[in-house]
Amino acid sequence: MNATRVLIIADAWETVDELRVFFELHDFETEVALNIKVALAILEERKMDLTIIGFKVQDMSGIEVLAHVRAIDPFIPAIIIHGSNSKRIESMIKKANVQAYIPEPIEWDSFLHKVKKVLASHVSKVA
Repeated sequence: MNATRVLIIADAWETVDELRVFFELHDFETEVALNIKVALAILEERKMDLTIIGFKVQDMSGIEVLAHVRAIDPFIPAIIIHGSNSKRIESMIKKANVQAYIPEPIEWDSFLHKVKKVLASHVSKVA
């Protein structure tokens, strides 16, 4: 069985590295992109099973990044990481058809649970 492939899109090396290590420790394959151009090139080249997007990537919101991602792969599940407890931001994220959002700082056990839940839900919709 092939490993689940995760695309991590964030503009901070620390965030990307932390997420990459986390996913690889849990037997996921990862691709990382520090900007939208690289992220879209990766999606053009290979099929990804999940995308993790920072709330802001350079001058673009995570929701805008997701719109570009979905232009290439309309059905890819997405999780946005955000650093705010704002109900307005949570509402915006939900309206963008994001499967989950994770507040910062990341609580890793909860994060892994959400990732697995999103992937299981996506597989059941595709099957």
